[in-house]
Amino acid sequence: MENRDPIYVWWDIQSCRLPYGYEPLRVHVAVKSAMRNLGFFGPIDYVAVAVKGWSYGDTLYRIETTGFRIKREYAWQSCSMFIRNNISEWMHSHEPPAVAVIISCDKGLGSLVNRLRVEGFKTCIIYVPAFTSDRLISVPNFSLLWSDVLANAPLVDPREYGLPLREVRAEAIYVHPSQKSVAVTVGMDLRVFDLMSCRKDSTNTRVIRYGASGKFFVCASNDGWVNIWSAESWHRLHTMVALAIAIRSNDSHVCYADTRGDVWVVELDGIDECKVSPSNKTARLLFRSSSIVTKLDFSPDGRYILSADGDFKIRVNVFPKKPLEGAHEIQSICLGHKASITCIAFVWNSEVTERFLSGSDDSTVRLWDISSGSLLHTCDISTMAEYIEVNESEPPAQVKVTDMCTIPNSSLAIVAIQRFPGILLLSCTTSISIKKVIHIPGDSFIPTSISLSGSMKLLWMVSRPSNPPVSKHPGVTRVKAMPCIEAELSSILGDDQIPGGTKLLEQLQGKVPTEDCGECSTRSHESGNV
Repeated sequence: MENRDPIYVWWDIQSCRLPYGYEPLRVHVAVKSAMRNLGFFGPIDYVAVAVKGWSYGDTLYRIETTGFRIKREYAWQSCSMFIRNNISEWMHSHEPPAVAVIISCDKGLGSLVNRLRVEGFKTCIIYVPAFTSDRLISVPNFSLLWSDVLANAPLVDPREYGLPLREVRAEAIYVHPSQKSVAVTVGMDLRVFDLMSCRKDSTNTRVIRYGASGKFFVCASNDGWVNIWSAESWHRLHTMVALAIAIRSNDSHVCYADTRGDVWVVELDGIDECKVSPSNKTARLLFRSSSIVTKLDFSPDGRYILSADGDFKIRVNVFPKKPLEGAHEIQSICLGHKASITCIAFVWNSEVTERFLSGSDDSTVRLWDISSGSLLHTCDISTMAEYIEVNESEPPAQVKVTDMCTIPNSSLAIVAIQRFPGILLLSCTTSISIKKVIHIPGDSFIPTSISLSGSMKLLWMVSRPSNPPVSKHPGVTRVKAMPCIEAELSSILGDDQIPGGTKLLEQLQGKVPTEDCGECSTRSHESGNV
């Protein structure tokens, strides 16, 4: 006989996040399917707890469409506290044997879950292993991996809910400093191509970084695990957990941020195969943030570490001589953005130092002074709205900065904009001006991420996958490259001209593309500040 006891679900969105490219409409089906597999067929009540002020895009709306009640709290700590308090109140108004399902990595839930079991309730914890203690998952009647629950859900067509298909974008492209390898994330997949050995590799990830020397390669997976690899032997050297990562310019340290807003540091000296064992490398707390850290980066000289957070601010810490003892000196706080900060890039040459750019979903690129935290200039790119591709059925497009990089030994920056089939070339000295708008002709190639290789002077770009998110096949994306000669961008390379050629494109794109490359059409912007 089927168990028809009512099921109550609490989901901490901040600690158990959705992987990039995952359709939020599938979550309620995923949980329902997991409960059916455990033998529970009763009605389900869903509550999702999110951080107030945090940018979730349309995720919360899509979750709410499927029957979730959304509760917003002011900080990630408040999300955990709300769930604990709400479950305590729920226990007084409900009787066993109801089923309590908690999707969270809150290590403090152990005693509460134990109370639920003692009083006769059925309990299930759905968790991310990187952020959960063994003690917590041993307490409930059932424990499930969040990744397994999501993976086993059937595909959902958003159009059945009256919603448009979500754009599953290629999240990032990174190039080895000496262009020995290229890595691309597409949805939840990482695709790496070693140009030296033509070796191919794929895995599940969402964030990737190369060290300045090219010796180390760091990638963060969707389940929170971060792996440090040797980019020479491709051996894994160290494992940790993180949401954002950064490698110091001299490859001496890697820093990462966890789900609590804490930033940690690991010493890399001697962490290769011939010296210190990775197990002897312990992460030390570098500093704490009042909000969840979304971006981390080191200044080119390694003196500062910058962290962007969910409060739309950028904090500049002095990186100490003894980082394992903590970074206690805050150099500056950069305030001004009104939406999520998507990218950071440094303007660093013989004439201009200690300045950096930040891009955001608020339609601006901002120029900052690192030492003082002063906002030197704001470039409003909303004027690019006329060039953005929009379907007739969609609302007016908002101009968002998706990625940015600077050209070494110059005052120029290259910017990618959401839904714009091209890139911008910005001039950044004491102010920001749009120097050139570069349109990429052919197949509506819209860069979602860009990366500049230092040695070969090539700008690498990746576009969003072409197949919709209801497809079962891996995302098919598009990779292109453009020479950067004397700080000027020239025409797009043909597929046969790209380093690695067809083999590289097969690995990074998912299939051999149709040759449709052409010359870039460029238009010089009128001189002056924007």
